[in-house]
Amino acid sequence: MRLIIWLARLLNIAYYHCRGFLDKFGFKTNWSSEVGQYFGISVREAEKRYQGKRLEAARLWNKKTRTTEKQIQSFYQETDYFVYRQTYFHRLKIYLDLAVPLLLKRRGRFCEYGGGVGPFTKFLLPLFPGWKFTIADLDCPVFDFAKWRFRKNRRVTFVTVTPTKLPLKEKYDVITCKQVLEHVSQPLKVIKHLTDHLNPEAWIYLDYIYHPGRENLVKGARQRRQVLGYLSKNLKPIFAIDPDNPEEGYGLYLKP
Repeated sequence: MRLIIWLARLLNIAYYHCRGFLDKFGFKTNWSSEVGQYFGISVREAEKRYQGKRLEAARLWNKKTRTTEKQIQSFYQETDYFVYRQTYFHRLKIYLDLAVPLLLKRRGRFCEYGGGVGPFTKFLLPLFPGWKFTIADLDCPVFDFAKWRFRKNRRVTFVTVTPTKLPLKEKYDVITCKQVLEHVSQPLKVIKHLTDHLNPEAWIYLDYIYHPGRENLVKGARQRRQVLGYLSKNLKPIFAIDPDNPEEGYGLYLKP
């Protein structure tokens, strides 16, 4: 299984660089068209706003205190920059490694936890008609965009995360938790919640950087070793994140 995932990841990287090469020569993706449609503006205006909003978000980033989850949520509610940013950031990417468990099972449930604009769902949804998808995130502009993006598809549902509420009710066959754990004050509680909502033989993909700064909560960073230890003890690691490596790493764990 490790070899298959490695090959899928290599293909992801190869696609990204090939698509980036084509992008430089005018073969653009439709990221700005989709964002423009959402905001009711032209493609050119969407691209222009993206550049301008980068400066606005940077000023807000430096100005606004973000040492608690409530403050982090408040920050993301005050700017729609990340609708532009996330859509642009994922425009050249595919996620073949995430497709592996869906290839092995005709039907199932997939949860994109902290999913933002829903890039994984967007890639996988048309490829796997037997699967249902859930996107979970804070009540903020990127989550509103995700709801609009998949508004016509009944196979996609949404659950709202709050600083005091862990929202999952269903059991899932795959959960992704990317660039999330370093931003919450109780990551161990979150990861236990996610593993409790995995079916037997289900998969969880995650990363977890160690960088206790303003946006990366000190309390959460302190629990990193506990979280990674819990995962390795209670799940079967395919790719285990090294607790002694402060970089994000690549985590993939299976529930026995």
